[in-house]
Amino acid sequence: MFKRLLAAAGVGGAEVETELSTPGIQPGGVAEGVIRLHGGKVAQDIAEIAVEFVTRVEHEHDDHEGVRDMSFGRTWVQGPFRLDPGAAAEFRFAARTPLETPITFYNGRVLPGTWVALRTIVDVPGVDATDTDPIGVGALPAQHVLLEAVERLGFGLRSADVEYGRIHNSRQTLPFYQEIEFGGSHRYPQLDQLEVTFVPDEHGMSVVLEADKRGGVWSQSRDVLDALRVDYATLGQRDWAAELHHRLAGMASRR
Repeated sequence: MFKRLLAAAGVGGAEVETELSTPGIQPGGVAEGVIRLHGGKVAQDIAEIAVEFVTRVEHEHDDHEGVRDMSFGRTWVQGPFRLDPGAAAEFRFAARTPLETPITFYNGRVLPGTWVALRTIVDVPGVDATDTDPIGVGALPAQHVLLEAVERLGFGLRSADVEYGRIHNSRQTLPFYQEIEFGGSHRYPQLDQLEVTFVPDEHGMSVVLEADKRGGVWSQSRDVLDALRVDYATLGQRDWAAELHHRLAGMASRR
């Protein structure tokens, strides 16, 4: 009984290791790998093995900002079963990433401020054993095209973060969204900075633009927003730099 209690508390219990065979993916892609378990000193009943994605999310609570890890896109792998002392077991998995998964790199560059990982959960009654492995999430083709168009208009990439809550005028399904931040452009002196949010689905994506508009003699600085829809089927049929210029110029001229 004493050994079983120690195992339930994580002492002398099973060890877990996850090896990813796909260290980089895109939103909607499949992360594959193998989970290896090695039994401890006593037999243990494993209720479930699962994998899930994790990202760091900024949130506000009682007028204070904080950061916490939030999980999403959970995939069942195996269970329940008993792991005998010293026994070894392997389980392969294929976990599909939600289309709204934050991206961590674009055009060969890491997006500072965004982190995504795959977490393995081994659910043993009384204790949860986990193994967390960072994973790179590259931009979708449509995201790449829009980000490149933003940079062509003179906005410089700064960083990205993930915010808790819902973004304006989108079909968002996850409880958070990613903001990709750019510095101002000389072409739009009224706009101090620009934040771009993508909310992809199977057929296209919502693109939300939020800019800080400078105040004037008779007005204060404020946030201005616009949103557009990008359909994957017609992505290559439009000049996205021209489309974004039209929208940004309109945002800059708002009274």
